[in-house]
Amino acid sequence: MLLRLFVTGLLVVSFVTDSLDAQTKKSPNLLRKKLSKRDERLLQELRSELDRLLSEDAQNNTFWGVHIESLDPKLGVLYALNSEKNFVPASNQKLLVTAAALHYLGESFRFRTSAHTWGKVSPAEHGARRLDGDLIVLSDGNPYHAERFVDSTGGFFFYQLADSLLARNITLINGDLVADDRYVCASLYSQAISGGDGDYALDWAWDDLFYGLAAPASALAFNENCATVTVYPADSVGKAPLVFISPDVGFFKIENRAVTGFAHSKRTLEVVRRFGTNTILVSGSIPMEWRGFRERIAVEQPSLYFLTALKKALEEKGIQVTGKLRRKSETDVYLTDTLPVLALQFSPPLSSILAETNKASNNFFAEQLLRRIGYAYRKEGSLDAGLDAVTAYLNSIGITEKHFYMIDGCGLSRKNRIAPVAIARLLKKQYEADSFETYYQSLAIAGKDGTLQNRLRESKASHVTFAKTGFVGGVRTLSGYFYGEDGEWIVFSIMAMNFTQSRFDIEKIQDRIIDLLAEWAFERAQSL
Repeated sequence: MLLRLFVTGLLVVSFVTDSLDAQTKKSPNLLRKKLSKRDERLLQELRSELDRLLSEDAQNNTFWGVHIESLDPKLGVLYALNSEKNFVPASNQKLLVTAAALHYLGESFRFRTSAHTWGKVSPAEHGARRLDGDLIVLSDGNPYHAERFVDSTGGFFFYQLADSLLARNITLINGDLVADDRYVCASLYSQAISGGDGDYALDWAWDDLFYGLAAPASALAFNENCATVTVYPADSVGKAPLVFISPDVGFFKIENRAVTGFAHSKRTLEVVRRFGTNTILVSGSIPMEWRGFRERIAVEQPSLYFLTALKKALEEKGIQVTGKLRRKSETDVYLTDTLPVLALQFSPPLSSILAETNKASNNFFAEQLLRRIGYAYRKEGSLDAGLDAVTAYLNSIGITEKHFYMIDGCGLSRKNRIAPVAIARLLKKQYEADSFETYYQSLAIAGKDGTLQNRLRESKASHVTFAKTGFVGGVRTLSGYFYGEDGEWIVFSIMAMNFTQSRFDIEKIQDRIIDLLAEWAFERAQSL
């Protein structure tokens, strides 16, 4: 059931089964002046339980930071542990970027992709027509050009462009396919890796760069700048396994050095990309009984990847291209924006963009957003401009560099830092904003969807906890909102670092903290 916010001036709370039907910000006239003795006792019991939980021997090798705060000022901070210390946020970093996106871009924002030409249309053979000139594609970082997003965008842009050309009876492009990718500026670091076609954040681990979780940002992006490689065992031991790539647009080269192993043998199969190239190397062994192994591989030179896929789509529709695939250069003197438009497509609105970023913890979307924020901030779609924009926004709401340090937008870098108290302040500021509904509904809902779909299912916190998860090796974070039975909004940030046990053990502790909070809120509501 979708969550809906009804601002009525008085609090209206209604529960149907375990789903929250309506919720609102608490009106000031409902705030009591002081806590009752019962409330004081319940709060002390909550703090004691949290102290005990986080001081158990099993947690001694874990550095915990916790900040839990009610948005009812008479309650204030419910619990704090190392909340002023800085932690690696992992994907909690996306909370900063999505909040800044609402501030700089606005709720009505949509990414945009368009196709243009400076060419002239001339007669061709058999009554068809040809375009004498280049076909130029311009985008501001639209991440939705992938098959899985077709329903939300109203159709695949490549085919829309083809249909637009065919409507003009154009079956031949006597010119180049050109990518106008000015909306994303590659750093010097990225230029050294890929020649400037695609942008990487600093300090991402080099062995992450092969995979989809670290796909480069780009103005023109196809299939989230990656492809899925699937490997199946052959029909007999010793044979090379079968390797498939999707979508297969002829951009990647595959070197298959792997073998099919005996049934129940150890899988040693690895799928990587040769650094700085689009050659995928498959090596090791895949056991006979395996039903398949999948890996998402990031692409190098995403603008050319986009154009390669576009050319293939045009050819499928019967439109041939005689020229090259290339990026717009300084010698191209035209201004793409002033040329006739052949096709135009917008992304879904920012609410959908933020939901994909936060609920699915989509690194690629976060990095695309960061550079678009940078462009809105100072007309430069660079990593530095995006980081400066988010920093300026955080400073404006009272969060200083004492409590955060940013390297990227998605949280993949281990050099990112933020304090739980800073995240709590950010969440409080979003609560006060007119865009609060868009923001909190972009977060995963415990027991329902996103990265929290299978957590807190049997808890009183199910369906009333809206949060962002985060994970890199030795780091597990969880920050967001809890909506109590008395209509109380509570912000929390629970961060764990330096553990060596399973991340699932840490998740159990985080979930227990939310459980205790929900139990406290339930008990407290009984006396109101």
